[in-house]
Amino acid sequence: MKREKRNIVEDVIVLQDVYKVYSVEAQPVEALQGINLSVKNGQIIAVIGKSGAGKSTLLHIVGTIDRPSQGRVWLNGTDVSTLNDYTTSVFRNSTIGFVFQMKNLFNEFTALENVMMPGLIAGIPRSAVKERAAQVLHSVGLSHRERHRPAELSGGEQQRVTIARALLMAPPVLLADEPTGNLDRKTSLSIQDLLLELCESYTTTMLLVTHDLDLAQRLPHQIIMEDGMIIDRGNL
Repeated sequence: MKREKRNIVEDVIVLQDVYKVYSVEAQPVEALQGINLSVKNGQIIAVIGKSGAGKSTLLHIVGTIDRPSQGRVWLNGTDVSTLNDYTTSVFRNSTIGFVFQMKNLFNEFTALENVMMPGLIAGIPRSAVKERAAQVLHSVGLSHRERHRPAELSGGEQQRVTIARALLMAPPVLLADEPTGNLDRKTSLSIQDLLLELCESYTTTMLLVTHDLDLAQRLPHQIIMEDGMIIDRGNL
């Protein structure tokens, strides 16, 4: 499936002086400290660092799952701080795809039905969503598994369904948090290859959080986080 025509700005992800402070036992914890980041359309970036460095918090802020305590975030030219909860949800559904370590698939639905979810939420006619979902499942090599439920799929197949669901709306931004963390080495490499191939074919901008340095080095760009700050952005 090709991305529908839409305006894609050059700097798809922009963070300006972003801070995130949580309260833990009445004490402030700075998860992000003054993040400034600009990611151009089509760039694929690994985000690496020790546990507690702020990697997942960064993804949650970019993904509009959480809001910064201070600073501004633009996604594809939209200042997401200006959106209310409802418009944020609509914007997220059309603009951002998510691939997490936990697949979060609906066990009662087939692979095809799971992939269809973002399109149905967007109000696209069911027949069109079904056709689109079948195309994306084909692109991840699972046409023969359309009618299988998650429990009938291997871990790698479930992650392919998750990737297909994330790409259904052809979003300009794909966010992945340890997408191969629960997979064996062979399956992990297969999923890595698939993600890189699909990001290139869809011209999708991807931020991928990982502890796997081998995976990080396969990506064109890497940024290193420590104590809620970006301490190295390599060739970005």
